[in-house]
Amino acid sequence: MNSWGFAMKEDHFSTFEERRWRPIVWSTAIEVGVEAIDDGHRGLIDLYNSIREASQLKDRAWTGVLLERLGNATAAHFAVEESLMSGIDYEHATTHKEEHRKLLEEFAYQVDDWRDRHNSAELLCRFLYAWLLRHIVAMDIQLGRALQATPGSNGSGPAS
Repeated sequence: MNSWGFAMKEDHFSTFEERRWRPIVWSTAIEVGVEAIDDGHRGLIDLYNSIREASQLKDRAWTGVLLERLGNATAAHFAVEESLMSGIDYEHATTHKEEHRKLLEEFAYQVDDWRDRHNSAELLCRFLYAWLLRHIVAMDIQLGRALQATPGSNGSGPAS
């Protein structure tokens, strides 16, 4: 079990603990090593933590605003990652981009369910917790390594 509550099994995550209602704290364990990606992740984590706080205060209006911001920030962040991938001809780009598409689709579905009151803020936050950390650890750390290993990219990919 690592410090964010993932149970690891054969280089993938088999289960998440039920502690997914807690805040996410930035640590070097989830650092990708590419400034543009890590900065985006910090912003997404800050938004998650704000959503969690607003939902615990039962402030549906503010939670809704923050969810919209998270969706927009996530789409923008994914565009940055995809630009970095194309700059190095990343071998896993197709899979990674498909994961982005699926994540945004599932995020929209989960938010719609929350808005329609089919699921609770706690369930939504549990989903967001797992969604953010799983993607960072399962996909983005590998991308960071590829960017850092590419000559001329200095670990930050093409200039933007």
